[in-house]
Amino acid sequence: MKKYKIKSFEFDDYTLVLLALTLIAFVLRVLNVGYLTLWVDEYIHVNGASSFPEQPLWGADNNGILYTMFVIPLFKLFAVNEFWARFPSVVFGTLTIPLIYWFGKKYFNRYIGLFAAVLLTFSQYHVFLSRIARFYAIFVFFFLLFALYLGKTMDVKNEWKPIKNKFFDYLRCTPKNLGLTVVLLLLSLISNQMTFLVIYSIGFYHFVLFLVRLYRKECNFLSLNAIITYGFVFFCAMTFVPAFQSFLKIFLFILFPENYWNFLPELDRLKALMETEPYKTFHLYLAVPQTDYPLLWIAGIIGFVWAFFRFKKSALLNFSLSAVLFFLMSFIYREPFLPRYIVYLYPFFLIAIAVMFYEIVVWIKRKYPKKAESLVYLLLVVLIFLTPIKQSFTMVTHLKHGQVAPRALSNLYFPYWKATLNNLKPQLGENDVLLSTMPVHLNFYLGRDAHSFRQRFYNPAKYQYENLPVDTIHPNAASTQGLAKLLQDNDRVWFVADYYFNANNPHSDPETKDYVLQNMRFEFNMSNKYISVFSWNKERPITQPAAMFESVSSESPSSFPYTVQFPPGNSDVQMALDVEGITRENEMMVTINGNKSAIPRATGEIYKQTGDSRSRQYYIIPVPRQIIRESDNKVSFELNSRGKQDNDRFVVYNVLFSE
Repeated sequence: MKKYKIKSFEFDDYTLVLLALTLIAFVLRVLNVGYLTLWVDEYIHVNGASSFPEQPLWGADNNGILYTMFVIPLFKLFAVNEFWARFPSVVFGTLTIPLIYWFGKKYFNRYIGLFAAVLLTFSQYHVFLSRIARFYAIFVFFFLLFALYLGKTMDVKNEWKPIKNKFFDYLRCTPKNLGLTVVLLLLSLISNQMTFLVIYSIGFYHFVLFLVRLYRKECNFLSLNAIITYGFVFFCAMTFVPAFQSFLKIFLFILFPENYWNFLPELDRLKALMETEPYKTFHLYLAVPQTDYPLLWIAGIIGFVWAFFRFKKSALLNFSLSAVLFFLMSFIYREPFLPRYIVYLYPFFLIAIAVMFYEIVVWIKRKYPKKAESLVYLLLVVLIFLTPIKQSFTMVTHLKHGQVAPRALSNLYFPYWKATLNNLKPQLGENDVLLSTMPVHLNFYLGRDAHSFRQRFYNPAKYQYENLPVDTIHPNAASTQGLAKLLQDNDRVWFVADYYFNANNPHSDPETKDYVLQNMRFEFNMSNKYISVFSWNKERPITQPAAMFESVSSESPSSFPYTVQFPPGNSDVQMALDVEGITRENEMMVTINGNKSAIPRATGEIYKQTGDSRSRQYYIIPVPRQIIRESDNKVSFELNSRGKQDNDRFVVYNVLFSE
């Protein structure tokens, strides 16, 4: 292999490949990173950084406080915007590429490190989460860096040389490595509290080594492996055995508040989940590698096992840091569960895939020793084409809002708040009152506070949604009564809503939604396919029926199915659809009891007079009696895919019938 030297720094072709991968990784993660409207959880860091030092960093949500620390100087030096809020994720996501290479090289070999770096560079899962102003990318980086030094501290590579210090010779590590490991553990912990699960990784690693040495009759019952195994077994008993856990809680209750007992799973809840949906969380997490690497994920599963035949202790370290925690999060620490929560385990899974590609290198070197290096480079190119490179580049270059990444990789949804709020801003009066399903967006983009439109909240103690208390004294929209008083006490009110206002969203009360539709005007031209704007003017109050409110667009092309009652009789029925926003012929489809038909523009009442199909109006269609049921008739609306355009959007307000 060709060597290069610049002054005292020596490097080779693989170093150049790694540098190229790091540069590509940076471009993938930084390109258009400020385009999307901030996602709601990103405000945890944005608000924390922009209000520092006036407000302390330790607030209600401290998970990922380290990320906020990195955002603060960027906001102070440059600007408070989406780009600088997300830039630390870009940096740490990029730095994880050389880091996974070093981890792979240290505990396996440089081929495995390089293959893993390729896989992580083009991973759509990692690229996406490295473009979010949240703790995901920084957590991956510090957990992997901690794992790198943890392996040194546990002498995975059997490199220990005695230093004539009884304590450190017993631990088989140097003071420097132990100190660095502890510091990195703390950095990982303040990146995300899930780091505490590494207790199980360390315990499992030493437990397996203890059993192996016991089997080989090499075991010292006072060795480090043995001592950690005793503590691990005791810890597991106190955590998972009901009687022991109850005993432990007595002491924890005295020492700590209940919300600090994160490591204690709720055993009754786990039992109920195992009876009703035992594999739900497991399948959700497994879908991440299946979606990101559909052609290679099986190789990763095999790689975890195959690595034990070649690398033994390194394989055990990789397995303990990934498969063990994956199992725990799938079946024990399984709530809450979202695809992004296993991102810190993902590099170890990619290492396992890389192990299987290394076997191809072994075969190449044995079969074609003279052409080995050239064939390894060819293998790298093949591997790149097996990555989701196309999907990753499309994701960062094709500018769109909504569901940016595949749902199996992320449930994050980015409504286009910026466009709507830019339309609203010129209309706002100084004394206008604002109301929103997401007040944080109005505060950030308009610089004004807004009341929250939420009537229900999720109670994690009861695992169900409950109503917020009714307050008729303070301005609020936490109930229908509170909203009614808010409107009556103010001359003008603007309500800006996203998907939390949808028909089936559990956070909003149907009665309160109906009150909005009955008393507030929907501003079609100020809204878009993601965000709806409603207005209230006390001088021009309106009262209108509130049968439904379905906003159908290219982003949400189908409506919620409604149950309607047709008039009795034997003759055909005329259906009148109250619709706004039709711009092209047969744009709207209606499905009645499974029978689908298009709605011609020519049936609109205003269209017949002026040719305007966009305005709110009734469209009349005949409904044959033979498709009508006596009860439980289902009606839904959708966007006609034929001739569909990206800006297609219409709203259905009501449905009326006559014979």
